[in-house]
Amino acid sequence: MTEATHTFLLPTSTSFDSTKKIVSTAAPKAQESSKSSDGLMTEKQREEAEWESINVLLLMHGLKPLSLVKRTDTKDLIIFDKQSSQRMRENLKTLMEETSRQQNMIRELIETNKQLKNELQLQHSRAADQEQRANDLEQIMESVKSKIGEMEDESLNRVCQQQNKIKELQKEHKALQAKCEHYKKKRMEQQETIASLQKDVCRLTKEDEERIITQNRVFSYLCKRVPHTILDRQ
Repeated sequence: MTEATHTFLLPTSTSFDSTKKIVSTAAPKAQESSKSSDGLMTEKQREEAEWESINVLLLMHGLKPLSLVKRTDTKDLIIFDKQSSQRMRENLKTLMEETSRQQNMIRELIETNKQLKNELQLQHSRAADQEQRANDLEQIMESVKSKIGEMEDESLNRVCQQQNKIKELQKEHKALQAKCEHYKKKRMEQQETIASLQKDVCRLTKEDEERIITQNRVFSYLCKRVPHTILDRQ
């Protein structure tokens, strides 16, 4: 196992070998002679296993592990009692768990940020699509407005043309009415002339009849005269 920057001598409660016994400077303990060597070894192994699990956690978090030293030379060592060693293990476990929790939180935050970024991109994409759609609709509206303006102009021109046509027709109607009145008046004059001519014809006819009657009377009178002269015959 790789050595750390500082080497720690970690106690394992009481030792079965008196030559390897380590006494803490802060709170020394007496040897418990009533315990068996097998029980002491089991407790020592348990404590070593706990430190090994702490080293595993340190390695998982990218930190250097601690070294377990089995020697009596304490010149370069810092010695902790059993209680301090237990608290150190607990503190390290707590730190590792807190670090894991924070790393999990960081990963969750990163994932949440990714999701937010994706959602933001999606919203930007939707906003861009909506903006494009709004622009398209605006162009359509402008086209419709332009078409409506053209239709209004055409309708206005058509109305103006119709009004002008109506005025022309009204003028033509008045002119035709005037001509009609003129022709009526002329027809009445012609009828009066015809009536006058008919009267003249009747008068002349009567006069001609009277003339013929007179001629016949004269002729009859002349025919009755005797002797007849050549002039009378003629």
